[in-house]
Amino acid sequence: MKKIMVMLITAVALLSASNAHALGECGMACCISGSIGSGATLAQNFGLSLVYEKSEMNTIKKGTDSISTDTAIDNNWSSGTSYKVPVTMRMQKYTLVGVKPVSERAQLVLYVPYVINDMEMRNKSGMGMIMDMQMPTVEGLGDITLLGLYTLYTDAPVRPGARLTIGAGLKTPTGATQERTNSGTLTHAMMQPGSGSWDPIVMLNYMKGYYPLVLQANLFYQMATEGRNGYEFGDQLAIDLISRYQVHKYVNLGIDLNGIYAGKDVDHDGRYSAPATSLVDDTANTGLVSILLSPVVQAKLPGNGGSAELKIQLPIYQNANGEQLVLDWRAIGRLAWTF
Repeated sequence: MKKIMVMLITAVALLSASNAHALGECGMACCISGSIGSGATLAQNFGLSLVYEKSEMNTIKKGTDSISTDTAIDNNWSSGTSYKVPVTMRMQKYTLVGVKPVSERAQLVLYVPYVINDMEMRNKSGMGMIMDMQMPTVEGLGDITLLGLYTLYTDAPVRPGARLTIGAGLKTPTGATQERTNSGTLTHAMMQPGSGSWDPIVMLNYMKGYYPLVLQANLFYQMATEGRNGYEFGDQLAIDLISRYQVHKYVNLGIDLNGIYAGKDVDHDGRYSAPATSLVDDTANTGLVSILLSPVVQAKLPGNGGSAELKIQLPIYQNANGEQLVLDWRAIGRLAWTF
């Protein structure tokens, strides 16, 4: 039972990010890319997990350099035209995840997110007046994802010394893409609960066990397609290095290193674009390369078949196209059970 819970919770850990936005977010890459890297393919029963995630974005990057909100405004503002720049953004998400084995080597993972997005903007009017404003909260069902996992090779059914797993799946356009502000204009694309697109996902995982130390490497690719409202988020490529060390029969400690490349977005119909008046509504300010360092603690809850995990994701390198609001930190907490 203990092995099953550790496998499930790590699979869920990697299934916990919001839609792929060029805001320093690692998007789905950080969550799904490692979903098979923790022994999820060894689960024997149906598993259920509840995940809470909070992301804070307060820094604007121009390339690798941090710039202030006022500098970003001055870089883009022209007399006679107002210009808006984000001051801060908070993304929260509750995710229900189910894991179901369908054979000794295959599993299905279902990811159902509910997102809550808040943003504060700073506006400089055409006359040069500065005003901060709080945008209305945007929340709702996000994009549901279904992932299939298959173990190509394992040298043992339990506590393998080596295992190779492939995965393929599809992100569906279940989240709303037409949320509007109080004035009736479309909310920024990165604040919408969904992307409106069907995105294929492929991945590859290799695990090597040196018990009590387990090491994993993941390769992930998400091919973003055009959404139903004409907006297309950039493709994502991610490489993840994961380590877990059992320090006690109920406790694992670990650290992850995530490298992410996100391509530029394309607004085919121009519905979400206003490059002359808003930094976040300019697709030139999308796409980035980032590296995240993530300390992790996992614990089995004795006597009740449950597990808990806390992960903190911290960016150690970010190189943004144009000028972008990027991730400062993300905290992920989760509880998991098997039945």
